Amino acid sequence: MIKESYDHLKNLCDFLSDEYEYKFEAPASEEEINNWEKENDAVIPSMLKEWLLLTKNCNMSDRSWQLFFPEIDDAENVLVGSFTGDGEYLCFSRKTGDFFTTFDGETEEYDSFDDVLTYISVDLEDKAEDIFGEDWLETFEDQYD
Repeated sequence: MIKESYDHLKNLCDFLSDEYEYKFEAPASEEEINNWEKENDAVIPSMLKEWLLLTKNCNMSDRSWQLFFPEIDDAENVLVGSFTGDGEYLCFSRKTGDFFTTFDGETEEYDSFDDVLTYISVDLEDKAEDIFGEDWLETFEDQYD
């Protein structure tokens, strides 16, 4: 499931590359992930691990969407992304593994990391429609399917 989301997002970014820059870096290794978990006494949720094994860091849509290797935010939360470049951050709880964003004192929860990827995908699809018109999906599918 995560691999499909990864491929779709990467293809969307490529499709939009005349308008928006993007970069998907090399994957993290299982050793890097295991070492991080041991050093930080935290478990990375399984869907995020799958993602990290595909790309350690990525920037999509001129850095509007950034997902990166975990960083300890505070005693309770782990920072794994930045949204829209305006101070909205994606984290997961060290205790529960639940994903959420924080912005300006507000918190928005996600059911899973896959829901986060869907949220990003919808935004990129909206950008594609704005640029290429309502028939963008047909062109996209011709290029990438």
